[in-house]
Parts: sequence; C-alpha cells; structure tokens
Amino acid sequence: MEKVTNSAAAKPQGNNKKQESAYNGAGKDKKKPNLDIETTDSDLLSDMHLDGTTEQKVGTLFSKVFEDTGPSTAKTADRKRPAAAKTADHERRLQAEADVNNNDAEKAGQLAKESVATQGASATERKQAFSLGLEHTSPIQVNGAALACPLVRKSLPPGEANSCPPPPKRDPAAVKSAVKIIKVKAPEEGNNNNDEKEMSTETSEPHKTDSVEEGRRVVMWIIFPIKTNFFFKYFWEQTACLVQRTNPKYFQSLISFKMLDEILIRHNLDFTVNLDVTTYKNGKRETLNPEGRALPPAVWGFYSEGCSIRLLHASAYLTRLREVCTVLQEFFHCKVEANMYLTPPNSQGFAPHYDDIEAFVIQVEGRKRWLLYDPPKEADHLARISSGNYNQEQLGKPIIDEVLSAGDVLYLPRGTVHQAITEEQQHSLHITLSVYQQQAYANLLETLMPMVLKKAVDRSVALRRGLPLHTFQILGNAYKANDCGSRQLLVENVQKLVAKYLMPSEDDIDEAVDQMAKKFQHEALPPIVLPSEEVRTVHGARSGADDQGNCVCDYKFNEKTSVRLLRANILRLVTEPDGSVRIYHHVDNGLDYCKYEPYFMEILPEEAKAVELLISAYPYYLTIDQLPLKSSARKVEVATALWEHGLLMTEKPFK
Repeated sequence: MEKVTNSAAAKPQGNNKKQESAYNGAGKDKKKPNLDIETTDSDLLSDMHLDGTTEQKVGTLFSKVFEDTGPSTAKTADRKRPAAAKTADHERRLQAEADVNNNDAEKAGQLAKESVATQGASATERKQAFSLGLEHTSPIQVNGAALACPLVRKSLPPGEANSCPPPPKRDPAAVKSAVKIIKVKAPEEGNNNNDEKEMSTETSEPHKTDSVEEGRRVVMWIIFPIKTNFFFKYFWEQTACLVQRTNPKYFQSLISFKMLDEILIRHNLDFTVNLDVTTYKNGKRETLNPEGRALPPAVWGFYSEGCSIRLLHASAYLTRLREVCTVLQEFFHCKVEANMYLTPPNSQGFAPHYDDIEAFVIQVEGRKRWLLYDPPKEADHLARISSGNYNQEQLGKPIIDEVLSAGDVLYLPRGTVHQAITEEQQHSLHITLSVYQQQAYANLLETLMPMVLKKAVDRSVALRRGLPLHTFQILGNAYKANDCGSRQLLVENVQKLVAKYLMPSEDDIDEAVDQMAKKFQHEALPPIVLPSEEVRTVHGARSGADDQGNCVCDYKFNEKTSVRLLRANILRLVTEPDGSVRIYHHVDNGLDYCKYEPYFMEILPEEAKAVELLISAYPYYLTIDQLPLKSSARKVEVATALWEHGLLMTEKPFK
C-alpha cells in the first residue's frame, strides 16, 4: 500500500508567483410588469417601517455574521500637513492640457454648441482649483442626513457641474416605472417584524454554520428589507432595484474617506494597477493616471480639481469589506469584486456605459444622482462583454433618475446603461460589489462543446472522414441560391452528425462544470478564519521540541476525531482529462487577483470517495472512521493531510 506522502499529503502544486493583473469589472434591464414606484407589496415586505431599535439591530447584523478580527486599518497619529505642491508630472499634465485647449479652441467651441443643441446646456470651463488642504475634522451632518467629507478639503467651488450635463430632472411619474423603489421609513415605537427576527438569528457555535447560508444572510443585509427569494425571483438578471433608507450609517463600517487616506499612506498603491484617476467632460471620458506610486498629495491634487478616484480590489486593504466579499463568494460561487469610487462635488467620472457583471452599488457617504437606461440593442441585455462609452444622443429616456444617499443600495443587472453625477456641495463615496461575471450558459457551453467534440472525434470514424470533393462548389454564401439536391443532402448530413455525436452526456456536463469551478478556486479570496475556527484548524496549531530537539506538534488525529470542510466551496474535486485526480482550493490564494498559479494537491483515485463524502456531509461533522477507505491508518493519514493543508476543521479544539 502506497504511503499518503505520494497522494493526499503531497506538497501543493502550482504555487509559483504569477504576474499581477489589474482586474476591473463593475454593472441590463428588462421591463417587469406590475412593479410600480414606491409600492409596498405585503409578500415582498413584512413591514416597511423600521424604528430606531430595529435599524440598530439590522445594522449590527454584519458584526453578528462575522467575529471581529481587529480594526481594518491601524490608527495613526493625527498629523498636520501643509498645502502640497503639485508634482512635476502633475504640472506637465496641466500644461499639456492647456496646450491642447489652446490649439483646439475652435473644435471645443463647436462641441459646446452641439452640447447646447442636444442637452440643453453648455459645459462651463473648469474654474481654477484651490490649493490642497488636509484639515482633519469630525464627520458633519448635511441636512440632518447624509455625511459630508470627514476630511474638509478645498475643492471646486459650487456651481455648474464639470461633467457633461445629463438630461434635466424629470417628474417621477414621467420616468418608466420598470424599477422597484423600496423606501424604508421609521415606524411606530415597539413595532417588530419577521424580517428583523430573521436577520437577527445567529448561532452560538460559528464553527457549525453553513458558509452558503451565511452568504445568503449577507445578501439579505445588503438588500434589506427585500426578501432574498423575492429578489432573485423578480429582480435578479431582470430589472434594477433601488432600496432607499434613512440610515446614513448603514454601511459606514466598510470604508470611509479617512480610511482611503490611510490606505494611500500605509500601502504602496500604483496608478493604473491599483488606482485610477478619471474625469468626464465635454462628452469625453479620460483616465489621467501618471506613472508611479499613488501618494496622497498627487491623488488629492487630482481630486481637488474635480477628478474621480477609483480604488481597485478595495477588499485587499479593508478587513471588513474583505469579510463581505469572502462570505458572498460562498453564496454566489464566483469571484466577488469590490471597487471603490470617490467623486468630488459637481463631478462625473465616467461616461454612460454598461458592464458585464451583476452590480450592487452601495452608497457609503454623500449623495449621487444615478440615471439608468435600457441598452440601445436588444442583444446587449445580459451582456457578456462591457460596452464602450455612449454619448447622450445614443440613449433613450432613463428608466430611473434617482439620487442615492448614504445607506442606500442600487442593484443593476448586467447590460444596464448607467451614468452618475454628484450634486452641488456633496461628494460621493460608494462601493460597487460585482458578482456573476462570465457565469452564463454560454460560458458553460464554451467549455463543454470542445470537450464533447474531442471525445466524439476520438470515438467516431464518421467525424474523421473527409468532406466530399464538391463541398466547396455547393456550400458557402456565394452558393446559397443553388438549390441542387446534393447541396441539401450535404447540409442534412452535417446536421445529422451533430445530432448523433455532439449531444453531451451527463458525465460530459459534470466534467465541464468542474473545469469552470477551477476558475473560481483560482480567483477566490482566501477565507477569513474566525477565532472560534482558528483553534480547530491548522492556523491555530503550534509546535515545540522535546528534550532531544525533536519536533512535537500539539495535535493528533484518531478514528474518533470529528472533522468537516472549512467552507462549503473551499475545494473542488476534479478528474483531469489525463485521468489524474486533483483537489483545487483557494486557502493559500493571495489578496491580489490571481496573484499565484492555481493551488492543487493530487490524490489517488481511491481517495476521491473520502473527499466526496466530506463534500456531501457539509455542514455536518463526521468521524474519521466513517471515511470510505480500506484501513484505519489510511483514514487518519488522509484526514490529517487535508487538515494540514487548511481544508478541514475539527469539531473540538485540540487544546
């Protein structure tokens, strides 16, 4: 009998560092009947009103779902910063922009005239930016609701927006009511509802929870008070959905203006790779990234001139946001990306466009006006590739024209054209959570059909026979008018071959889905191990030495030890085309997108049954003697190997 060192305990493969890539994806909209604006469906909401106590309980759901793992950023001593001089790159960029404006004055004037004719207002010249200030203050309430910038910075003066003016604000009744708007208002004191009770439910034993169910609860927290089953039945991939709250602090634990300032100081962020500076003026979107590190003076210099700041992979720097993403990826079984967008007052950073992801726009601070449109072409519904930039003339009437305040959330199906602009004297800080990119049936078929064709060609002589000699004289666009019998016979023969040999079997589909699942294991964020889990996993193991200097571990497995998978989707069991059996996992993935090659461990085919049992038993524990392996020693060896790779958790701590 082979030793486990040749199989399950083998060293993980494919862990060489890979060149980093900047992954970016951010939010189609179908008309849905009987979804009126501001209606309250009793089946949708058990209660539309939340009192202060209820909102507080809902707001604490996030901390109940996760155990604290410490602050997301270390506290730094307050420092007084003088006004920063512009960098050399910054000055060269401004000079180049001025030269272009001088040389193209006539062209710019014509563009302004066209803007007047089509949009009803001309874009004003950018006013001189004030010098940068970094005075630290406490958060300020604006109109008793939305939070203003925690850092007071001198920015563009109030006035006409720097971006291309969007269509004038329409009366809500004139806007197409394909979008459901849910407004949460304060109820009478003492009122409770079933949604609140469901949201507040938690287990006293986090190490026994189901990670998929935890992901569902986080989805519920984001879209509350909409029920998840209702959301996925009537909104998901169909129409946009807006939830408006009166609680500006609802998402404040995820990110803040001040947190971004600290991230710029504490991390080596590079322009283009980690952070983008964008602007949208005179109908043109520009990315103004200089080269090198994104230090605060340069970033806030751009911001003070009306530029938007986009932080890519924000979850890599913020623990709370990473907790949200790691739990949501268990529910959606796909990479969950979080990009942050900071826009100064009176500005627009991006042209109208649509994205290839399902997007949840989470408004954290300030206010921002959002305009959504149906895609110009029907083929763009549920788009698989993000669009280019549109101009206003290409768009019809908006299906929604609303302002998001702090605490609000907007869901956009992929393919929904959108643009957003800040109001006067109101900045905007929002997070876009992107999910379900490239998860369509089309993606499955793109993986499946080449596999099916290869197998069919290997098995069938008919598919390997040569085409008839006259094929190229009777088939092709130039020969469509030829209705000879031999042409029709050849067409029917090709169709019969497809029907006979290219129908995938159930095994073929399973194999293709496994190959797609490998992509998730490569892209997923590593799991955040909670304190109650750490003492049950290899992350809490400690080793010492005896009197002779031999290593002594503080754990030991036997047949009565109860184990289960760390997460529902922590691994994927895959049989490769060459017959080898591998366990792909994301325990050791980096925080940067696909930083390393995929991690896997190769096991013996007879050990696959043990892994299958662990998968099917989740979230319940089973004893090691229940594993379907021949000997007790083998059972213990396989379980120990999986545990030592961080894939298993024991029911009881070893200590």
